[in-house]
Amino acid sequence: MEQNGEGLSLGEMAVNGTLNAGHSHNHYELLAWLNENLQTGFTKVEQVCTGAAFCQLTHWMFPQSLDLSRVRFQSTNMVDTIHNYSLLQAAFRKVGVVRHIPIEALIKRNCAVAQTFLQWFKVFFEENNNGKEYHALEARGGQNMVPQF
Repeated sequence: MEQNGEGLSLGEMAVNGTLNAGHSHNHYELLAWLNENLQTGFTKVEQVCTGAAFCQLTHWMFPQSLDLSRVRFQSTNMVDTIHNYSLLQAAFRKVGVVRHIPIEALIKRNCAVAQTFLQWFKVFFEENNNGKEYHALEARGGQNMVPQF
């Protein structure tokens, strides 16, 4: 199979999700979707701002794009969060995702920005997942990723 220079087959290139008015979900729906898929207990949109959930969803869609063992699931500070977003940016580049990640606003736990990015990520996930089976809790070694703030 043809490779893209990053070790990924060209069949693993991403479809960039496009968010439109028909894709609007409230934060309860988004958190329920995230909790069901990642086997987590997020209660606030701001809790996804550590980047760990986005990294794991990306790993689910494109396992070769991101080393899940490098994700800091127990992220408690800005250094861990920046690390997670650098992993996410690198994975996006590998699979051809053209999307600005609003890292600064996410680090500041801006609820509106977090909800908008999570909405886009849900659409992106739905367009790229293709029903692959994945055991999220097992994949991250049983680690909790819900920060206590």
